[in-house]
Amino acid sequence: MQIPLGVANSVSSNFAYDPLDTVHYAEQSHFDVIQIYLNNELLGDNKRLDKIREVLDSGTFSTVYFHSEGYLNPEFTAGDYAARLFAFLDSLEESRVIIHYDEQAALEDTLQTIEEIAIHNRLIYLENYFRTAGRENAEKNLRKYQAIFTLANSNTVKLLPVLDIPRFFHQDLQLETSEALQWCYQMFNYFGNKRIPIVLHLIDSRDPQQDHKNFCSIGEGYIPYREILDFLKKTHPPLEGIVLEYEDKINPLKSRESLKKMVGVEHK
Repeated sequence: MQIPLGVANSVSSNFAYDPLDTVHYAEQSHFDVIQIYLNNELLGDNKRLDKIREVLDSGTFSTVYFHSEGYLNPEFTAGDYAARLFAFLDSLEESRVIIHYDEQAALEDTLQTIEEIAIHNRLIYLENYFRTAGRENAEKNLRKYQAIFTLANSNTVKLLPVLDIPRFFHQDLQLETSEALQWCYQMFNYFGNKRIPIVLHLIDSRDPQQDHKNFCSIGEGYIPYREILDFLKKTHPPLEGIVLEYEDKINPLKSRESLKKMVGVEHK
């Protein structure tokens, strides 16, 4: 399986999450993909934004994702942050923006917000997120997440999923491992049947609370990656890419090797 593999600028946590440090690391380590978190501070730094544009123009990476602050709800589009975010994205030839799903927002409000931001050449990616705890809330929110994709995609809107796999297994959801696995499989089948490309966010951890100090390389923690990857090999859902969201620069390299061994993932 040849799947573009990359890192988020979380790997530069020891350099204040500097995306330019991440760019250098990703280039030197031959990653295909990079994900840059656009916070308020970065959006106010025109010099660094210009340098990021230079990186994109160089064509070093096959894909660049931008991750926004906040959640996809009416409040998101009402603030100054969204105006600055979309002004920067509109300055690019092509832009991909990841936004956290807000399960607390009404479905109608979520769909309206998607319509409002789906203009120009933006590709919008909705990442599963859980702001409330408990099995009942988790299952309700995942069904609602699927419903958004059923209702939102049209000729004028292209909404794509980002599945943060570790979130399915976070202890706050109170799902048994077998239940979380079944939800992963259901999501893969749902998007696979619709032939909607999927982006995966991955880390592994030795702790179900997923504290950063307990992060470890893929396959060394408690998340059942072997079962997940075996399912992907059998069903072949369309995977657009994988982003490793570690806060160090060793685990991504070790995880890349683990993915090669477990599923044959090769960077392009």
